Amino acid sequence: MKHAGFLFYLLFPFAAPAQQPTAPSLPEQSFEQFWQAFRDHYAFFPLKQVDWDATYRTYRPRITAQTPQDSLVQVFERMVAPLHDGHITISKGETILFKGESQRNSFKQTFKAVQPEFWRVAGAQLKAAGFGPLKGLGPDFKGKQPLYFSRSSNLGYLHLTRNFADISGAIGTDAQEKKDQQRLEKLFSQALLHLSGCQALLLDIRDDGGGHSGMELAGHFASERVLTSYKALRQPGGYDRFTEPQPVYVTPAAGPRFTGPVILLTSDQTASAAEDLTIALTQLPQVTQVGTTTKGMLSDMYSVHLPNGLDVTLSHQRYTTPTGQLLEDTGVPPDVAVENTLPALQQQRDPVLEKALELARAEVTRTKPAK
Repeated sequence: MKHAGFLFYLLFPFAAPAQQPTAPSLPEQSFEQFWQAFRDHYAFFPLKQVDWDATYRTYRPRITAQTPQDSLVQVFERMVAPLHDGHITISKGETILFKGESQRNSFKQTFKAVQPEFWRVAGAQLKAAGFGPLKGLGPDFKGKQPLYFSRSSNLGYLHLTRNFADISGAIGTDAQEKKDQQRLEKLFSQALLHLSGCQALLLDIRDDGGGHSGMELAGHFASERVLTSYKALRQPGGYDRFTEPQPVYVTPAAGPRFTGPVILLTSDQTASAAEDLTIALTQLPQVTQVGTTTKGMLSDMYSVHLPNGLDVTLSHQRYTTPTGQLLEDTGVPPDVAVENTLPALQQQRDPVLEKALELARAEVTRTKPAK
């Protein structure tokens, strides 16, 4: 049998040798790994009604060895845009090339151009209600500190603008995130100490797009361990394949705690780790949520590094309430529904804050001991 090849060339001297399959090019490898990462780990294809196998058949033929990276990124964007998922990102180094967007973002879109005016009106309304000047804590990022607080004689107001102190804690290494968690926890504790003695607290997270430490911050309002939700991780082998749901609990924090009535202000810009905080707080008996439903963008971000140097994140977890309701794209609905509008802002009014103050005063009156 060793001479079979020699005999073949004697009989067919001009036959071409068998071609070895060529290795996939860098763009092709990157495409395959991008698609496979979503195939194996993305949690919501059935929910989003996206056929990921059909997506492959549509876009794979467009990728060749000559496909430049910017064109490849454009293809990736077209593939994932229908998922409407704010946890999907494509970046190179520290530069974000693409970030998905939820379909539920009316608060952000309505007030994006007038954010300073929105919060100026809120501050003026607090002042008119007897609150002192707002004081900020923590480093500046895009013109905001992570925390602002104020108080009247018996009410406290705490505005958490984000769930990280410094941006490195949100997009950096695990070590940077852990350090930032400790820093944010310290700032939050400082704010609560400033508000000690208040009989009710307004916690405003209407513009909090997330970060980390949602459950940890919720622990500052818990007096006992409470089941808040269940979390399951997507597994390879099927779009509906997940780990067994694991219970998530909020536990009392070691630092300062506020266990009196809490009025939680939310919007559909309240997202990610801020929704972790919302989910936990709404399981506590002393918390009333007012405003609009949160964004419904809850999963942690699974990270993938592609052969061509791009980094990708995607949603790989499924959160449900203790009763089994899926929260992705649904969000956490308020106990008392009130919406901020541009006409109200033009009238120098913040209807959500108005209602929150009304509810807080009612809680103080209700819990005030009889003479």
